[in-house]
Amino acid sequence: MKLHATRRLPAAARRRTILEAALGLLAKEGYAGMTTASVARTAGVAEPILYRHFSSKRVMLRALLDEVVTRMMAAFQELIQGEVDPVAALRKICLGYPVLSQRYREEFRIVNQTLVHVNDRATRLLLVRHYESYHAFLQNLIERGQQNGTLRRDIPASVGAWHLIHSALGFLMTQDLRGEERARRDAKKLAEATLAGLISK
Repeated sequence: MKLHATRRLPAAARRRTILEAALGLLAKEGYAGMTTASVARTAGVAEPILYRHFSSKRVMLRALLDEVVTRMMAAFQELIQGEVDPVAALRKICLGYPVLSQRYREEFRIVNQTLVHVNDRATRLLLVRHYESYHAFLQNLIERGQQNGTLRRDIPASVGAWHLIHSALGFLMTQDLRGEERARRDAKKLAEATLAGLISK
């Protein structure tokens, strides 16, 4: 759907409109299907105006990836706000992930598509930053759990963090195959299965 014309918008607002148009098109059409012309048309700007903000669709993708990191980390922090028990915090993240995957469906699709289809060095480095942000956040929670004895110390916190990320990726990649209703129904069991290997007996 074409957005309202943005010729009179301030530069920052116009840039935001272009990015939101790119977000929707990337999620729907994929990286190969999206063009700068289609983004410009959806955003309601002339293509030369788009190029003043983004020199290529790859640059737009990188800008979106950068924003996704910020959005997701804020969402995770909100999920565990006020929670002092690291195991309870991890459980909230695991249980909340299916909801987040729906709320940020377009953002997650962009990351998944980028993992598969985009291989230039600059974009891959952004993906590294994306997952390292999650990894550092989860590793910190695991280390706190190891310190208070609620999480196993024989599994390095770094490995445990990747275990959680891999589980989340698997959930996300197969969500459409399982269907939303089944995913919601199994969310608690999936969360407990993910955490089971990390919790001290």
